Amino acid sequence: MRKRTLAASAATAACGLVLGIAGQAAASTGGVLTVGAVGGTNVNAGDTLTGPINSNFVFTTSSGKITCTTGKFTAADVTNGAVGTSATETISQLHADAANCTTTISGTTAVVSVEINGTANGTVTDGASPTLHVTNLDEKVSLKTILGTNVVCDFGVTGTNEIDGALSNATNGATFTSQAVTKLAGSSLCPTTGAFSGGIGPITDTTQAGQKTFVN
Repeated sequence: MRKRTLAASAATAACGLVLGIAGQAAASTGGVLTVGAVGGTNVNAGDTLTGPINSNFVFTTSSGKITCTTGKFTAADVTNGAVGTSATETISQLHADAANCTTTISGTTAVVSVEINGTANGTVTDGASPTLHVTNLDEKVSLKTILGTNVVCDFGVTGTNEIDGALSNATNGATFTSQAVTKLAGSSLCPTTGAFSGGIGPITDTTQAGQKTFVN
């Protein structure tokens, strides 16, 4: 009986040690992105990060502008390096609610849809000026024309070009100010260049109970 009791105690202790180590790993800190607070629990690879538009999305061109007041950002964390390095994301949604969008672009009367085409890449750098760098962005915008038909314009950045959003732990969001984008594809009605401004946040980690995300 004593042998069985000792064996059971040893097994329980070993199990507790394993669970303790696993718990420590799950609650690791020191990453570029954390949840709950600055220096909180790390955002993990595979976590889903999402947030609403908190400042109007405005695309300004020489022939008018598109303005959207509501929408949503969604990304998946790919890597979360240690403080002083970077974190990377795959952005799957940069959506605006067409019902809350307007257009003054010449020859158009309404916004039909604003959706990301494929995925974009995001890189978060920390430090004195934390920034979300977005590359490979292709935003597909469908506009209704004065003829009653729809025209599709793709705007974004390619290659090494990027748009940059200033990150804030006060709002747990990102703010883009007059970031240059170009026409990637579309009708001759589509402006060839423009500038994008807008904000998203608070960005939360839905994988970790919807906690707000911070950059360290």
